[in-house]
Amino acid sequence: MSRAVLAFERLTPEPGPDADAQRHEWVARCTAAAGDVLEVGGIATVWSLLVDGAEVASGRSAFERHEVTLEPGEHEVRVVVHPLADLLAELPTRPRQRWRTMLVEESRLRWVRTQLLGRAPGFSPGPPVVGPYQPITLGPRRPRLRAWLEGTTGVVEVDGARHEEIADAALWWPHTHGTPTLHDVRVDGEVVGRVGFRTVENRSPDSLELWVNGVRVFARGAVWTPGSPDALDEAARLGLNLVRVPGTGAYESDAFHQRCDELGLLVWQDLAFATFDYPLADDGFVATVEAEVADHAARLAAHPSTAVVCGSAEHEQQAAMFGVSPSTGYAAELAALLRPVVEASPLDAVWVDSSPSGGDPVTRVDTGIAQYFGVGAYLRDLPDARHSRVGFAAECLAFSHLPDPVVAGGVPRDNGADWDFADVREHYLRVRYGPEATEADAQRVTGEVMADVFGEWRRPESGCGGGIVLWLRDLEPGAGWGLLDHTGRPKPAARVLAPVLQPTAVWLVDEGLNGLDVHVANDGPEPVTGTLRVALLREDGTDGEAAEVEVEVPAHGHHVAGVEALLGRFADATYAYRFGPPPHAGVRATFGSLQAVWRVPLASLQ
Repeated sequence: MSRAVLAFERLTPEPGPDADAQRHEWVARCTAAAGDVLEVGGIATVWSLLVDGAEVASGRSAFERHEVTLEPGEHEVRVVVHPLADLLAELPTRPRQRWRTMLVEESRLRWVRTQLLGRAPGFSPGPPVVGPYQPITLGPRRPRLRAWLEGTTGVVEVDGARHEEIADAALWWPHTHGTPTLHDVRVDGEVVGRVGFRTVENRSPDSLELWVNGVRVFARGAVWTPGSPDALDEAARLGLNLVRVPGTGAYESDAFHQRCDELGLLVWQDLAFATFDYPLADDGFVATVEAEVADHAARLAAHPSTAVVCGSAEHEQQAAMFGVSPSTGYAAELAALLRPVVEASPLDAVWVDSSPSGGDPVTRVDTGIAQYFGVGAYLRDLPDARHSRVGFAAECLAFSHLPDPVVAGGVPRDNGADWDFADVREHYLRVRYGPEATEADAQRVTGEVMADVFGEWRRPESGCGGGIVLWLRDLEPGAGWGLLDHTGRPKPAARVLAPVLQPTAVWLVDEGLNGLDVHVANDGPEPVTGTLRVALLREDGTDGEAAEVEVEVPAHGHHVAGVEALLGRFADATYAYRFGPPPHAGVRATFGSLQAVWRVPLASLQ
């Protein structure tokens, strides 16, 4: 079933910093056939839709979706966006805020259903998003699909009616663990969509541990930022198996979710709520957000990639940092409102109250859903990643990653902080490379730190269910948080991180006086057999003493061995005992074509 995307021409100037104070207008022309429907995916924020000069729809929310049936023939379609500043001036001041957000300066935005990207000075200064940010399409009405498993039988529902059963249905898997199989759905002989069959559950008693189709999935993801869906392909190539759509942004398009289905990328979907104390005592506001959440939950039910739904981004955390006691129950009100709406929908996904949530206080990282920046923004050494006992990191490892070639600008800074994320990069560069560090070292070092943390967390003994890097792609040129630059190309740090994220991976973990462990993971559905080889490295990087062993790693399995056990002698592999000069410069481990290198830390040599 094909639908045409309308090509709009902007009639007013491109938005600047004052975009919320201006009127904006776009026009497109289209030809409708009998029964065609105009679908509005999302317009920011106060808008009117006109067809042939007559208003056919309007809204005061960027997250409302509308359908308008057109008569056959040619039509002019106009989108008019009215100044958001006019709406803000009319909004009530009650109920009074019980805490204030640090994310944006305009607190009245708590009343407005729109995205905060472009309005957050610290990391997304603008201009704000205005106008049709999701496609407006024309074509036959799309039926609403849903799919689930009954035993091994796949069941397909079309517009609420049981439509088809597929015996012994091939399952949909995250690409790291199997094939993301999709099945065509036909109505009257025409393909109207595709669905996948899978189960998803959380088996952690106090955090998040995703199991898909009865198999544990170590999640390695990144926070999504708006832009070309091609970045999803890059995410999969890097070895990521999850993307998080954040509450500071907007709900993504159907094409985005379809591509995640195809690629086998799990989706963590934040509902579009962030750090505000929302006016939940206002009946009109509550009715608006309940309808919004019900609509998007029903839409996402068609997508097997949708695995987690989170009530908000940093809502509970902001209340805690403002001094609101959890005993008041204020911060929990939003999740209490939204969770029943999602659970009453056809969407099969794991629910999470907020990110972070579950700890006492909510900022604890060893219980519930954490946001972990110990290694990273808070300049902790690598052992902190283990000592903190992170169960699941819904945000983590924010660094100012240098692009290639290096260009100035784009460095994020937390609102109110007297340091920025370039300072964080420089700290780890000094620790690892000393004063003689090169530009290439600076491009690589943040990837090395991330790889070490993911290697720590991916160990089965770590108890960590996964981590989501902040974020996937930069919004502007420069050294932003993105693993990809603003054009969608992987940065050097991303290429350093990628090997430890792959379905089959080998890496080394420093266990101190217990030596150096080599890990081989096989997330795939078939056993993997190969030669595991370890070698002590000379100063010039060539192999010295070495040992090897044949290893079979089972499907969805893991193998770990001590380097000294493989060598058959004490070798002070980690140079922890420090008996004289280091006997070697590092250790190389290979498994088939895969390779990992660990080097004696600079701190151990001083």
